[in-house]
Amino acid sequence: MVTVCIIHGGVRPCFFSKRLFLRLCGKSPPAASLDEVGDQSFREKLLKIKGAETVREANDAITDAEDSVSMMGTLRYITSLEQRDSLVQSAAHYFVDGRMHVAFRQFEEGFKTLGFLDELRAHPEIFEDLFTSAPKPLEAKDFSTLFQVDFSVPGSNRRPLENQTICFWRDWLIDVEEGECSPLTLEMVPEFASGASAVPPLGFPLHPVIEFLYNEDTKIFPEANTCAIVLRLPIHKQYEKFKSCMTEGILQAPGFGIA
Repeated sequence: MVTVCIIHGGVRPCFFSKRLFLRLCGKSPPAASLDEVGDQSFREKLLKIKGAETVREANDAITDAEDSVSMMGTLRYITSLEQRDSLVQSAAHYFVDGRMHVAFRQFEEGFKTLGFLDELRAHPEIFEDLFTSAPKPLEAKDFSTLFQVDFSVPGSNRRPLENQTICFWRDWLIDVEEGECSPLTLEMVPEFASGASAVPPLGFPLHPVIEFLYNEDTKIFPEANTCAIVLRLPIHKQYEKFKSCMTEGILQAPGFGIA
């Protein structure tokens, strides 16, 4: 499902740990730490063993954790503090990596769909942010490169109106970003134009375009063609009118056609 979603331009799977990503890439992850042991009770037992200052204290802590440690095949009584550290590391490794081996192999098999695993392993540096980093929130400045403006030819009667409208558009995006059009957010703008609240990991299949609406009496709100990813801006002579119509038009769009 993750593979097909990425290849078909869906949302980014930004929930992978660095360890899981490295294993998918065929690389060796760093040694497991106790912070990665998700079972709180077991983690506390391992911390008690690791914190033991003498061999006797460590063996007492191992006895307390005997049920858990024995199931992992790491149960042994120690004769030195170095063995204590080795036991703790072995138990952490088994919990984080070893017990998940079969599930991971099934997960890895799914990534072979459409040849994606080969590409992932060939270009891990390209995919790392896609899998392990949260998507960067949209900023007003991002829209200047996100949308291509379909201007009229220079010198035409319409071009000055379009230039003014684009200035209004940029000022309005800043107002949205600063919360002056609440509850409208920047994520709602591409959602109105394309159906997606964020840019897909492989980009939109078509370059989003801005066009203009010229009947100020009847075309006062923005319009969109989500299939072609076209956003049409209304022409208004005053910024406050443009701001109000853009904001209300997008906020009311989800309820359009609902009785």
